[in-house]
Amino acid sequence: MSNIKKILEHYGAHFNGDKCCCPLHGEKTASFQIYEDTESWYCFGSCGKGGDAVEFVKEIEGIGFKEAMEKVCELTGTTKEEYMEKSKEPVVKENVSDNQAMDIEDVKSLIRSVGYKANGYRGIRDDINQFYGHLTKLDTNGSVIARYYPETNGNSKVTGYKCRNHPKDFSHGKIGSTGAKSQLSGQVKFKSPSKYVLYVGGEEDKAAAYQMLLDNRSNQDYDSIPVVSPTSGEGSAAKQAAMQYDWFDQYDIIIIGMDQDDAGRKAAKEIAAVLPKEKIRIATWSGKDPNQMLLDGKEKQFVRDFYNAKEFINSGISSSGDAEAGLAEFLTAPKIGLPPQLSKLQTAMRGGIKSTGSVVNIIGDTSIGKSFLSDTLIYHWLFHSPRVPTIVSLERTKEELTIDLLSMHLKKNLMWFTDGHDAVDYLNQPEVQLLKNELLYNEVGEPRFFIIDEREGDIELLKRQMEKSGKVNDSRLMVIDPLTDFLRSLGTEIQENFMMWQKLQKKNGFVFINILHTRKPPTDKDGNVRKVTEYDALGSGTFIQSADINIVINRDKMTSDAIERNTTYVDMPKCRGGITGEICALYYDAETRQQYDRDEYFNRDVEEPPLHHADEPDF
Repeated sequence: MSNIKKILEHYGAHFNGDKCCCPLHGEKTASFQIYEDTESWYCFGSCGKGGDAVEFVKEIEGIGFKEAMEKVCELTGTTKEEYMEKSKEPVVKENVSDNQAMDIEDVKSLIRSVGYKANGYRGIRDDINQFYGHLTKLDTNGSVIARYYPETNGNSKVTGYKCRNHPKDFSHGKIGSTGAKSQLSGQVKFKSPSKYVLYVGGEEDKAAAYQMLLDNRSNQDYDSIPVVSPTSGEGSAAKQAAMQYDWFDQYDIIIIGMDQDDAGRKAAKEIAAVLPKEKIRIATWSGKDPNQMLLDGKEKQFVRDFYNAKEFINSGISSSGDAEAGLAEFLTAPKIGLPPQLSKLQTAMRGGIKSTGSVVNIIGDTSIGKSFLSDTLIYHWLFHSPRVPTIVSLERTKEELTIDLLSMHLKKNLMWFTDGHDAVDYLNQPEVQLLKNELLYNEVGEPRFFIIDEREGDIELLKRQMEKSGKVNDSRLMVIDPLTDFLRSLGTEIQENFMMWQKLQKKNGFVFINILHTRKPPTDKDGNVRKVTEYDALGSGTFIQSADINIVINRDKMTSDAIERNTTYVDMPKCRGGITGEICALYYDAETRQQYDRDEYFNRDVEEPPLHHADEPDF
C-alpha cells in the first residue's frame, strides 16, 4: 500500500478504488481523489484542498510542517530521509501508464472549484490564464495561495497539474501525473505550425511572453506566436525539447529564450544541441526573464529582443585552460568494445573504439561476410556498448535486419521456416517472446537499437535522419551498411562533402561504422587473386583518408580447402592511437553459425566435437 493510503486509512478513510469521502469536510459522495503514482491527493468537493501526505496531516491535525513530517514517518514506519526518497519514486500500478489521463469530470470539477481568476498575479491577465488552463487558488482576501499548471500526454489529454505554492514552492500540492515525460507546457494549444515558436524557462514566463507578443502584434488579425516551456524547469528543458523534436521541427524559426543567468545560458546551449541547428535563434532578454520584463513595463523592449534573436553560433575557439578541463573526461570515456572473437583487434585498438567520436571503415570484397561481421558487432553492442546503436540499413528492410538479429539471439534461423506462419507461431511461444523482448528492449523497457530504413536515396535526408536519431534517441553509434552503394553514384564532390559531415559530427560525439565494398581485386601473373587493401574501396579516396580506423577483411571463398574457405583474415592498416598490421583470423563454424578466433578454435580440447566445414554465409 502506498504511503498516502496508509495515512488516509489511519484517519478513517474507506476507499473505493482511488477515491474516498473527504476526511477534511463532511460529504456523502466521494470527491477525494488519491494519486498513488505521485503520493498525492486532491479534494474536488467544497474544500478544494490538495497536496501530499504531509500536507494532509498538517490540515487534519492543524499542526506545522515539522510535526506533520514526524507524524507521517511514525505512521508509515520510515525515517524522514526514507520517506522523502520514497516520495520521489512513482508507485508502479499494473496496466497504468505514467501519463494516464485524468478523469474529465475531475478536471472540470477542479476548474470549477479553483478557477482562472488570479487578480492580476505577476502581471498576467485572466484571459491568458484561461488560454493556457492555469488555475489559481485564492484565500478569502483574494491573495494567491497556489497556482496550478496543466500537463498533457502524447494524446493531448490532461494527466495532472503541477502546483506552485506562492511564492515559489513546488514541493507539494501537485495533482495526478506530472513531470518531464509530459508534453511541453502549453504545447497542446498549438496545433498548426507557423513561422516562429518561442521556448522559455517556466510557466509564468510562458504566459507573460505570450501576453506581450499577443498585445504587440503588428496586425491584430494574426494569431499570436506560440510560446511553450518545460514542465520541470530549465534543468529538463533540453531533454523535453529532444522528446518533442518533430513538433519543434514544424516551425521555421525556433527561438530559445531562457533566463539571463548562468543556469539559463547553460540550458539554452543544451537545447540548441538537440534541435535542428539551422532553425535555432537565441534571444537575449534586456531583463532577467519575460515575466520580470512584463512586471517592469518593458513589453515593447521584450518584443524587440524577441525579433533580434541571433543565430546560435559556436565560435569554435577554446583556451588551453578549456582544453585542460576536458582532459580527464576525454581520457576516461568508456570505449566501445568488440566481441570475444575479436579480442586481438580490440587490443590493437588500445581497448576498443573511442565513444567520444570516431569514423571506422570495414572494407571488403562482395559476398565475403562483411554484413555477417557487422551484424556480429551490432549484436554485441546491443548489450555491451556505452552508445545506443542506430543501424542505417540500405540493403535490408527494418524487418529483414531485425529477423537477422533475432536469429542470432535465438540461435535459430527464422528464414529457414518453409511456412512463415510457423515462424510467427514460434515467435509467439512464451519462452521465445521473453528472448525476443530481451533483444529488442533493455531492462527499463527502452529500445536497444534504432533503424533508419532509407529507401529514397536522398543524402541530405539521410544526414538529417542520423542527426535526429542522435539528438532525439541519444543514439550516436551509426552503422551504415553499405555506405559505398549509397554514395558512389552521387559523384566525388557529394562523397567528399558527406565524409566532411561525418568528421564534423564526430566532434559532436557521433561514432560512424561505415561498411565499404571494394572493386574487384586484380590477379597476379599466375592468375591468383591478391588480397584487397584499403585503397581498393569503391568511391572517393576521402572515405579512407577521413577515417580514424580502417579494417580490411579478406576470404578466399573459391578455394577447395574447407578451412581456408571459412577463414576471414582481419587486417588494420590504419588506427590512430593503436597498432596496425595483420591482426587475426576468424573461423566460421557452420554447426554453431558463429565465428571464432581461428587460433583459439583449433587449440581447443581434442575431445570437443569434430569440425564442420560448411561454407561461411556470403552476406
